[in-house]
Amino acid sequence: MREAGRDIRVSGATMLAAMLAMTSVFAHDHDGTPHEQPIWTWTPDQIVAHIDTVRAGADLTPKGWPGGNKVAVTFSFDVDTEPVWIGFQEQSSPSYMSRGEYGARVGMPRVMKLLAKHDIPATFFIPAMTMELHPEVVPTIQANPRNEIGFHSYVHENPLRLTSKEERRIYSQAMTLFEKHVGKKPSGFRSAAWDLTESTIAIVKEMGFVYESSMMADDRPYALMSQGKDTGLVELPVEWILDDWPLFQISWPTKHVALRNAEDVYSIWKDEFDGAYEEGTLYLLTLHPQVIGHRYRMAMLDRLVTYIKSKPGVWFATHEEIALYVKQQAGR
Repeated sequence: MREAGRDIRVSGATMLAAMLAMTSVFAHDHDGTPHEQPIWTWTPDQIVAHIDTVRAGADLTPKGWPGGNKVAVTFSFDVDTEPVWIGFQEQSSPSYMSRGEYGARVGMPRVMKLLAKHDIPATFFIPAMTMELHPEVVPTIQANPRNEIGFHSYVHENPLRLTSKEERRIYSQAMTLFEKHVGKKPSGFRSAAWDLTESTIAIVKEMGFVYESSMMADDRPYALMSQGKDTGLVELPVEWILDDWPLFQISWPTKHVALRNAEDVYSIWKDEFDGAYEEGTLYLLTLHPQVIGHRYRMAMLDRLVTYIKSKPGVWFATHEEIALYVKQQAGR
């Protein structure tokens, strides 16, 4: 890659260093105070307790899906727009923000057109400030009552930089804006950057969410555990290989450079669907209008949806529909 006439070579070590720099606070005390004690100084009990903060419980895959269908397919779109740059990426220049604006201005109309063409619903996770910056987004989504809107932070802030008090206050602030624009509380929670603090799950339970969708302990829906206890939350797991950001996006601040050929990404996503179809479980794809919304990528997504629809026994559903169904089937 080249930037301003100079070669850019991103090594694995460089990328790892950048990731560590962004997540230097890896634990919190019980009062929410961040600390940076090296893991090798912890006792076995401390390590076990820390890992038990959030873990996977029972597999909640039902014996069958509604209508006798073989597999559940759900598409989520994280409508991050400018907040992902000014929040998590900490880049507030007009150039970076324009990339986020592309998601609302160009990506969303293309996404909505594709969903309408195939007559399928989707779940949209939206930072509260995206709703303020682009108030047209929510009504556009709600034009199809089958769609779902989920919670996705205030301004795509990095949760690992927050104390428990800050996290609770910011999520409450975001929820106020969410209800203002959406008109009701959400069922689903997705953390910015797919990461949780030691306080997040307790806050999510307090706020009354039905499901969480940020963890990666399985391909299938599962019960979410915290401190060895069942939280009552359904986890709809995500995965980086089923996300367009790491495969397509360029982010100079985090030294992430990925300009994949659409055919390569199609192959990954198709093969993952085939595996989910064979297992009769869950296929969850996470997309960002500012990333997937470019022309050749939308053509690839159209092709993927066409392929999935060619298979018998596919249930296209929102995250909420899947979470409620597996919860009911499990007698939870």
